Amino acid sequence: MIMKFAFPNKLAKLTLLILGMIVYGFLEAQVISGKVVDEKTGEALPFANVFINNTTLGSTTDIDGNFKISGSLPQNPEVVASFIGYFTKYRKVAFGGRNQVTVNFELTPKEDQLDEVSLSAKRDKAWERNLRKFERVFLAVPDDPFFKKNEILNPWVIDFEEGKAEGLGRYLAASSSEPITVANRALGYEIDYHLQEYLQTKNGFQYYGLVNFGEIETPPNADEQNWNESRNSAFFGSMRHLLYSLVRNEADSQGFEAFIVQNIASTQRTNDFDQEIGSSLLPLPLDSLVTAILPNGNFIMEWPGNVEVHFTKKYWPSTYYTNRSHPISWINAPNCRFEVDANGVLMDPRELILSGYVARERVARSLPHDFRPDLEDLKLLAEVDSSQIDRDKWNNLREKPYLTFNKPYYSPGETVWFSSRMIYQNSIFQDSLSRVLYVELLNDNKESVLIESFPIAMGLAKGQLQLPAGITPGNYTIRAYTNWMRNFPETDFFYKPLPLISEDREVLTSEGILTYDQSLEDIYLKLDTEITREELSNKASIGLSILDSDSTLLEGNFSISLIDADLATFIGEQHTIETAIDWIGTELAEYDFPEEKHNIEFGISLEGYFSDKKNKPLAVPLTVVLGEMEDFGIIKSDSTGYFWATGLSFTDSAEVAIAALNINRKSFGEVSISEKIRPSVSADLPKLQLETRSKSKMGQLDILDGDYFELEEFVLEDQKKETLEDKNYGYGPGDRSIGSEFLDRFPQLTLDGIVSMNMPGGGMGNYNWGLNAGEPLLIIDGNRYFTDAGETTNDVLRTFIAAEVESVEVYTFNAAQFGMAGFAGVIMVKTKKGSRNQENADRVFNSDEFQIFKMRGYTPVKEFPVQKVGSDIPESRPTIYWNPAAQTDSENETFNFSVNIPKSTKNMLLKIEGISSDGLPFYRVFEIPVN
Repeated sequence: MIMKFAFPNKLAKLTLLILGMIVYGFLEAQVISGKVVDEKTGEALPFANVFINNTTLGSTTDIDGNFKISGSLPQNPEVVASFIGYFTKYRKVAFGGRNQVTVNFELTPKEDQLDEVSLSAKRDKAWERNLRKFERVFLAVPDDPFFKKNEILNPWVIDFEEGKAEGLGRYLAASSSEPITVANRALGYEIDYHLQEYLQTKNGFQYYGLVNFGEIETPPNADEQNWNESRNSAFFGSMRHLLYSLVRNEADSQGFEAFIVQNIASTQRTNDFDQEIGSSLLPLPLDSLVTAILPNGNFIMEWPGNVEVHFTKKYWPSTYYTNRSHPISWINAPNCRFEVDANGVLMDPRELILSGYVARERVARSLPHDFRPDLEDLKLLAEVDSSQIDRDKWNNLREKPYLTFNKPYYSPGETVWFSSRMIYQNSIFQDSLSRVLYVELLNDNKESVLIESFPIAMGLAKGQLQLPAGITPGNYTIRAYTNWMRNFPETDFFYKPLPLISEDREVLTSEGILTYDQSLEDIYLKLDTEITREELSNKASIGLSILDSDSTLLEGNFSISLIDADLATFIGEQHTIETAIDWIGTELAEYDFPEEKHNIEFGISLEGYFSDKKNKPLAVPLTVVLGEMEDFGIIKSDSTGYFWATGLSFTDSAEVAIAALNINRKSFGEVSISEKIRPSVSADLPKLQLETRSKSKMGQLDILDGDYFELEEFVLEDQKKETLEDKNYGYGPGDRSIGSEFLDRFPQLTLDGIVSMNMPGGGMGNYNWGLNAGEPLLIIDGNRYFTDAGETTNDVLRTFIAAEVESVEVYTFNAAQFGMAGFAGVIMVKTKKGSRNQENADRVFNSDEFQIFKMRGYTPVKEFPVQKVGSDIPESRPTIYWNPAAQTDSENETFNFSVNIPKSTKNMLLKIEGISSDGLPFYRVFEIPVN
């Protein structure tokens, strides 16, 4: 069984390609016999499992390794042999008119296993999270009522691998050391699934395996009658039901309707089914598709390419048509023909590509190929839990920041250094979620004292808060969130107490903060330190390595804070990254989402209203320009005049010009910008009560002044400001690359059709979860194309034919790299002549027709300062070293750094907090004595 899925696009279509359920017509009184032995020793393997793939038909070997399967068997079956501690093997056989065939197996032992198979029962929290993801793909879609009635009985045999690959993005792979046993209490089967491959990405997933069905022997609570009803209900309306009806010429009476899909761009299609009949859909009679009956009793069906199939005898909430409420599937036969047997089993599933309703079929709804339906007095069962659909969708899109600080408490005037890591309920969607983090300092009255914003890149952010020198000591709280998180419960926000103490007070040292024993941890941090004594100061050289429980070096990223133990301590840090990660996998409880939706921010955002001179709101295109055209884009206001735009990138503040321009490029109407409203605080603020005393040792505070420089070894260089052209040519291939091989096949087709053919559902745009993104950015031969009033990107693409074009790159998920201009996606066209650049490519921005607004951007991110070597004797300060973005990788398995420390420092505390590349969190505090 091979199953490939793609996640839904804006037309809510799922794509499924089934490539492995190959079963031929069932015959009478056939026998398959043979022997199973060890490949190396030749010894018989008693009690080995031998079965016919995707059926309930099977046997076990006797004491001599012999087996026999008899009965009504497929003509060309896949026979599978498996035994614990050995690799599963399968063979395709053919009866060829015979009543009996012999199949022998030589199984290969798994070299890395002991004489008695030992499976580790120890599974970490990352594995548990991945198991939940796996179950929601492998077993059933979460809104399927069958999902809760299916259970993996031996999950410990499954291993997971997470990573990121070029062209694939983030992925989750799974493998199993033994067959995965599933108890399907919805259909009454116990399934042994020999998983061969499993891969899940943001775009979809695929899995492949060999399947043995067995009846659950004793139905709990006498559920056998219910199982028969459930099996027939699962069959009713399925792909197999359609084929079963076609070979009997009963498809019409069974409730199926079919329509040939015409090759029309999606932009020309509507969601009105009646309007599409005769246009994009041509009715297809279902009583004349069988054109031949083969000698083996199978049927050949002629199939006119891509066909849309409706099943009218079931209710189904349609997201494709507004006036149809039943299951809709798309069946494409690239070869325009395929072969089936008399039971509706497809002979070679590679001949068809299936989409839509049929893509919901997973293990929980799989029926063995020897199942015989009974459609008399059929009782239909619910196939979707409507209350779960939206909840699961929104739950997958939840995100939560976790912040770690250089120390847990501060004094007025100090700098609060932090790093942030976004935690995602489903990390597959990481690249499609927020790119802006808000960090706020609240006082005891829940009033905002400071609020700053920082860019999120690859799920990480870093920065600092500068505490006012005159701020009153007391209880304060750090709150962090994204704009998108405002759609969800406030409990998803990050809250952490941040007490401020007077500079003449110190905190009493707390016990139990140090890491002593790591032997029981999934992650082991190896620490190498060397203290070099010099004349005026000492030098600390530190190396950090991440190892797993088997002492294998791991990759990871983490923050490092090194403090003077006499001037500060780590206290009150019970909530660390190790506990924060437990949020993953929590369900979204009953919750009323806010009426006003908060959008995902891909950069600095602005919102406001547009009205004409009579103060009447209008829906118009608005041109937005940052500074001297460092960024620009066109957005649209709605019928209420409201507009919202995101994707700008600048620090401190900048001028943004906005105008509605008529056909003569003269401005009209008035733009007003709305002030951002911070979310209210309903939660009880956490507090950290500190026991303090007068300072016994005076040192400087963590205040940015004096003669400092940034050490090259751990300071990131300032990024060079890129032009739009630099971004285009330095970015590489898009999400979809259309090269000469494809273009040459359709030389006279215009580019709008070319792009439509290469996009899911023919649509274009960024994946922004329902946001009206406007028009994609169009770049032709390296220059941004400025459309005229009323002109769309598709209008421009229609002026090019494929024969003129060398390549087309389409950016969707990663279009935010192009700033606000690319918010709705980017189409980059390279022509063969390279001469169709617009005359206005070098046009200088004239702001005379625009309203100018002063906007606040990201808070400038500073690097942690270190005293210059050779300057005065190093001053005693609480924080000696801070690095929010340390990492180890395959080329640098140990992270090393050195820092000068004053002679007065006797003991240091080192805090490391982060996550390994396998998703395992770690938090450690080590004591480093200088003496």
